[in-house]
Amino acid sequence: MKRANILAAALMAVAVVAVPAAQAQTVTVKVLGAGSSAMWQTAATGAFVQLAGAGGGHFTVKGTCTGTNNCAQIADSRSTSIVPQTGNLWVVWSSLTASSVKVWAYISVDSVVGNRTYFATTSTGTRATSLQLDPELDTTGPPAADSNLITSNLWGCDNGTTLSGGVCTGTPILPTVVFNALQNHIFTAGFTDIRPEDAYYASCRVLNPLDATGAADALGYGTIANCGSATGININSAFTTNYAQPVDFKIKGTDPITHGTIKGFKVVDVGAEPIVILVNRTNTTNGLGLGGATPVITDVELPVLQTLFSGAAPNSPNPGAGCFASQLNASATSNVNPILREPMSGTMNTFEHTNIRCSGDPLNETCLAGTVPDLSQESGIGQPTSTASPTNPLNLQCAGGGGSRMRVIGTGEMVGNGIKTVTDAIGYAFFSYGNVSKIAGSASYGYLTLNGVDGIVSGSNVYTNGQLPVCTSGAGTGVCPAAPGSSFTHLRDGTYRSWSVVRGVSDFSGANLTNLKALVAAIQNNVNLTTPDFVPFVSTGGDPGLQLVRSHFPQAGRTPNNGGTCGAEAGGDMGGYILTVNTCTTGEHQ
Repeated sequence: MKRANILAAALMAVAVVAVPAAQAQTVTVKVLGAGSSAMWQTAATGAFVQLAGAGGGHFTVKGTCTGTNNCAQIADSRSTSIVPQTGNLWVVWSSLTASSVKVWAYISVDSVVGNRTYFATTSTGTRATSLQLDPELDTTGPPAADSNLITSNLWGCDNGTTLSGGVCTGTPILPTVVFNALQNHIFTAGFTDIRPEDAYYASCRVLNPLDATGAADALGYGTIANCGSATGININSAFTTNYAQPVDFKIKGTDPITHGTIKGFKVVDVGAEPIVILVNRTNTTNGLGLGGATPVITDVELPVLQTLFSGAAPNSPNPGAGCFASQLNASATSNVNPILREPMSGTMNTFEHTNIRCSGDPLNETCLAGTVPDLSQESGIGQPTSTASPTNPLNLQCAGGGGSRMRVIGTGEMVGNGIKTVTDAIGYAFFSYGNVSKIAGSASYGYLTLNGVDGIVSGSNVYTNGQLPVCTSGAGTGVCPAAPGSSFTHLRDGTYRSWSVVRGVSDFSGANLTNLKALVAAIQNNVNLTTPDFVPFVSTGGDPGLQLVRSHFPQAGRTPNNGGTCGAEAGGDMGGYILTVNTCTTGEHQ
């Protein structure tokens, strides 16, 4: 009934403005993207506030609809062995009463899948991936619990629902004209928190057969050398039935599955987001919550991170030391349980290369005193199989005893299944107010400074017992909105080490690139006005923008360039050392 009312209103409005009967309504998908959760919410509000205009609407959905069907999924046509990827979807559209309707949409998956979704190419050189939607979305509507995924404080309730008692109620509906435009539409962009070169490296690293010497470049989820496996062993969650499927792709040359020619691409930088170290503090007796409301465990040093997340591997700073809270504070005696992301995640790879794995190159600042090179969160796991625990799903006790390393798939699992449910858990996520909302503002959970530096403190705010901040956008107080230039003080000044630039990737030229650039500009213009989830890459709205870059290095066969005043960016940069924008140094480390 709600959908019928919306469509009837649209028809009436068209008659009022006297659109000729012969002039059909056109619906144009401006951007259809897939990728990182790090900017999913910020991109949604940017599109709605800055681009949709008067009369625009929005819709979000996750989970399963009719029967066991995914509500929204990515289909890769290159091979029937490639399993469709599901995720959280937002859709924004301009006024349905106009003769021309514009649509923007973004499905959240990990960064490697986001890159693969964009770069996958058919034998004829066209994009190989498309969006598939369950028909329920524009008829009966999805389950109410699977919609309104972004707080109504930011942009109101999803289409078909209204605010009642602080809760969005009613039947969420995707308008039929929007549904039809998106159904089976080819993806036009990827969203990623690592560069495409690094995403390709991460995929190849996963698919390489396990190196018997324990080299961190060969994790063993594939069986053919040089990333030759089209698909690999599924990487399983220790908490749910979710898994990540490794699938081969390339970013230049020919597609490894279809052998079609891959088109050229451009990367559009959005902004810089920090990785935050998350902890479960429910154990106030002898664990990470020691001290209760005023915990004494507030910081972690890099050697301890290496020890915990490598499972105290033989070549770690403290080989065989196990996973104990005493490594963080001598008065704590409980076990610590490190929660890891899947190795196809941009979050995992950023955390890995800024904190756990360093090259040993003297120009690479990631190897500090007390740390050792070439460790990995996958150290000591051995040859994974499809279902055998404790390695896959990963639930493996640390060498030397104590807690266990456990794997989650996705940020939602990291926060909701890992940190929120596992006593004395320590994990990580790209900070955004949406990502940490389930555990923000609570003494039971929190975050640690890294090497004594707070990664998310903003302006005059201070570290307050490590509680994660709550966004109060719309209330006129607190951390949201943010004064331009005030967010992430120590990311901006270069003293916080664990961060990456979130980006969009699209065609080298043409309408898809133009539309992506318009969306990125909207996200940047809107970020300080709603949820300041990142430091904008460019100067905007009085914000000076990011004054730093990470050094670039040879990756995926591309010659490095740091961008800024030195020209276009190229090459990998995850874990690169921090440079000011007026510094040009290339080929720093591999």
